[in-house]
Amino acid sequence: MKIIAIAGFCIFATIICKGIEQNSREIKLVAVLAVLGVIVFQCLSFFSGLISTFEELFAQAEIDNMYLEIIFKALGICYIVQLASDYCKDCGENSISTQIQLAGRLALLSISLPLFNALIEIVKTLLL
Repeated sequence: MKIIAIAGFCIFATIICKGIEQNSREIKLVAVLAVLGVIVFQCLSFFSGLISTFEELFAQAEIDNMYLEIIFKALGICYIVQLASDYCKDCGENSISTQIQLAGRLALLSISLPLFNALIEIVKTLLL
C-alpha cells in the first residue's frame, strides 16, 4: 500500500508546484527536485526486497548470478532511456528522443550478448 501514499504525495506535490509556478519558476524547480528525491528514496526501498527475492530464486534454481546482474542492468537501462526520452519529447525534441531510444536498444543488445552465448551453448549440447 506504499504506492498509494507515493501517488497521493505526487498528486499533492503537483498541485502545490502548479500554484508556485505562477509566482516563481525557480522555487518550483527546487520543489520538484525535492519531490523527485523523496520519490526515488521511497522507490529504493522496493528494490532491496526484490533483489533478495531474485537472488534466492536464482540460488534455488541453481542459475548463475551473472544472469541476474544482466536483468538488473537491462532494467536500469530501460528506466534511464525511458526517462530521458520522455523528457526530450516533453521539450519538443522528438529526433533526440528517437536517438536516445536507439542508443538504449544498442546498449541492451550489448549487455545481452552473454545470454546469446549461453543460448548457443544450450542449442549445441541439445544437437550433439
